[in-house]
Amino acid sequence: MVKNAKKGTNFSKAGLLWKSIERQAEVQLGLVRLNKDVTLRILNNKPNEFLEANRFDFTKNMKEFMKTVVTMDSEKLEYFIFRVYDCYLRELNFINERNSQFSIDILFQVIETLTVEKESIQSVEGYFSASNQESISRADMENILNHMKAYNFMSIQFKKINNLKRCVELSDQIILKAATLNPMVSILSLDNMYSLILAQNILSSKYGIRNLLSGWMEEYGFTEEQAIRILPLFPSDSSLNEFRSVYTKAIQTLGQKVDPINKDMDLFMMRSICNYFTSWLNRVANQLPAVA
Repeated sequence: MVKNAKKGTNFSKAGLLWKSIERQAEVQLGLVRLNKDVTLRILNNKPNEFLEANRFDFTKNMKEFMKTVVTMDSEKLEYFIFRVYDCYLRELNFINERNSQFSIDILFQVIETLTVEKESIQSVEGYFSASNQESISRADMENILNHMKAYNFMSIQFKKINNLKRCVELSDQIILKAATLNPMVSILSLDNMYSLILAQNILSSKYGIRNLLSGWMEEYGFTEEQAIRILPLFPSDSSLNEFRSVYTKAIQTLGQKVDPINKDMDLFMMRSICNYFTSWLNRVANQLPAVA
């Protein structure tokens, strides 16, 4: 078994390989027709041929296994298997490489930098090319952008469905659709994203921005007098599901201030609100069962 470091949840390698197959467009289009239970049984019974195999052996064995369930020529099938193998490796690498694991904090870091430093940074790409981000390679930048796109896509699905119970029932479909559209993002990472979005919606059904600010002041020891310039930037009747847009508008308002002393302190307070919000989401998300 392999373990998702974020949640401590176990996933079988066969399960990860199955999800790497299932997410491919050819499966969604019916060009590859596999039974999940039969496939999992075969993968588990022949780990050396599939789960632990190198690319060459994996391709050879998978071509033999799939020859009766595909309607593609040999070249297209081989290309399909190559992509499956790459996805499977990403799943395994995700577990061992913390840098590849999605963090919601990056969303708010990008929002802040694009807003506060909009004179010099005009795009998300510009954010990662800025002088204070020199340690981030082009590959890292593309990886973060891919994760942000997937997160935004799943957030939109929750809004479209607009029913929390239904979103839970459709969790597999939501994650699978996101996986098919975002092939460079691991299923395990998408599972984490789904849990964060679900956590936000659960919290939003019980609490609002006013509860968030109250908890934040208690956590950081701020009084209303100390936070007097910040509190009006967050409408007290706003939903937690609106936090991202409310935070963006608040950062924009803050960016128009000219007093450097107050501006720096206000920015510090804004960051602490964001940190409190994301830690709240993570605490709830970590209590949810894995859906991958």
